Amino acid sequence: MKTRFILAGVLASIFLGGCSTSPIEREPTVLAPLDSVYSLKKNWQIETERMPNRDSEGLFFTEDDSRLYVATATGFLVALKKEETSRWKDQVAWQVKFASEVVSGPAKQGNQLVLGTAKGLLISLSAANAQIKWQTQLSSEVMSYPVIAQQRIFTRTVDGKLYAVDVNTGEIIWIVEHEMPKLSLRGSPAVLYSEEVVYVAWESGMIQALSASSGTLLWETKIATPKGRTDLERIVDIQASLVMKEGRLVALGYHGKLVAINPLNGKSVFEKPLSGYRDFVVDSDRIYVVNDSDILYAFDLFSGALLWTQDALKSRQVADLMFYQDDLLVSDSWGYLHWINRVQGTETARVKHSNEYGDGNRILRLKVDGNRITVLGDDGVITQYDVEPSNLILFKEAHSE
Repeated sequence: MKTRFILAGVLASIFLGGCSTSPIEREPTVLAPLDSVYSLKKNWQIETERMPNRDSEGLFFTEDDSRLYVATATGFLVALKKEETSRWKDQVAWQVKFASEVVSGPAKQGNQLVLGTAKGLLISLSAANAQIKWQTQLSSEVMSYPVIAQQRIFTRTVDGKLYAVDVNTGEIIWIVEHEMPKLSLRGSPAVLYSEEVVYVAWESGMIQALSASSGTLLWETKIATPKGRTDLERIVDIQASLVMKEGRLVALGYHGKLVAINPLNGKSVFEKPLSGYRDFVVDSDRIYVVNDSDILYAFDLFSGALLWTQDALKSRQVADLMFYQDDLLVSDSWGYLHWINRVQGTETARVKHSNEYGDGNRILRLKVDGNRITVLGDDGVITQYDVEPSNLILFKEAHSE
């Protein structure tokens, strides 16, 4: 099912200018032939206009039982019905347009959605009908995904301020400021809330633990130190989201390292020289990470021992890692989805996402729900797929005897 509704937008690719930048693109690795174990069945597809790729880092899908919510950097917030409808216009439950670009969110708690704009507005609205509950003006762009906990919203602005805001009224409870470097990767990762502590990663290569109730500094540690002669070489940004697992706080720095930290005191448990900026994932005993050359690694969560590497996707501009059942799921800038075996690091499946013309566009966001995947591409197309066994697997099963 292919549908269309109009969202104004501007095409933008990897951004360099002003006070921010993104890693350098390289010649991509050519994909080796693969007998994929999965195929994709398209349920529905909705087309918007093109997304400014440089302003998509803080935008994510969120959901409830019946709807998916997604914001675009062009200023729209859309509620989509998960199940396929008979008419395209019924797939869209509602949509609203804001006066400025949306650069973070939406986050959801109960019937409340929260998002941030390029003009520094933090906005709360109803998930049922998009009615605005309150708006609070912050100091600059709200590019950090809002985290809701303890009846508070924790979010960052690009000028180096961390805010705690009352979730019901929008009142600012406390602000913490941090000195920012001259040049950094564009975007601000979400803070991590755990057991009344807020953990925040800064563009200076610093990680801080703060009291969620007061903003008081509990500890800080640096995982990257600027080196080199130029501002580009001296970038030590932490763009990957922090992860808490099995009593370890795991962080990854650009021009820095992969580090597991004791969250009680900020002391390092182990460190690995590794530079990266994409979100990584952690299960009960392994860390899965992609470096800035798009090479995948698996490390033991407790010892830091290297378990495997995978360079088949080198320089293919791999996006944030995520889990799909027992596999890793990653996408690249040519619209391919890749499934990687967690234990061995081998690629088991590959499918190309495409719009109605068969074009494979850069995938900005993925949402996994069981065997169902929702994709947002930089061409503005939102697509829901069911993941099914490939024809090869069906053939083998049918002739297994």
